[in-house]
Amino acid sequence: MKTIGKWLLLMLVGGCAVYASQYLFTDESMEVISGLLLGIGSVLVALGLGNIVYALWLNQPGNRAIHEGKLKAARIESKDERRIRINEKAGWKTNQIIFYLLLAVTVCFSLMQVEPIVVTVLSGVFVFQIGLGMFMANHYAKRM
Repeated sequence: MKTIGKWLLLMLVGGCAVYASQYLFTDESMEVISGLLLGIGSVLVALGLGNIVYALWLNQPGNRAIHEGKLKAARIESKDERRIRINEKAGWKTNQIIFYLLLAVTVCFSLMQVEPIVVTVLSGVFVFQIGLGMFMANHYAKRM
């Protein structure tokens, strides 16, 4: 029951954000803030409610045993070397595909003469991905 309190608080904050978006920020100049508060508040309410239901479900004796068994299996699975290598390879392949896809989208947008700011942002993400890859390679080379 200890964990329910923090989710209840999160749900309450979300409800306050939804209330503020509907009744406090009604002016047209505050429409963006109102929409932002409505979205964030809705997410917080849903997150809080979902975790409260989950915590109540876990408090039932039969469900706790099932959950602990799944946690133990997940702990063993997370340390399985084969699973780790599969996840690393899947992540690497995903990174390669996203890299070339981002490159193609950037080139297509520049040829289609899309707004320069859009092409600049995509190019920035592309450069960031390259820089992050170099940083991570250097980091892991020192660590291993």
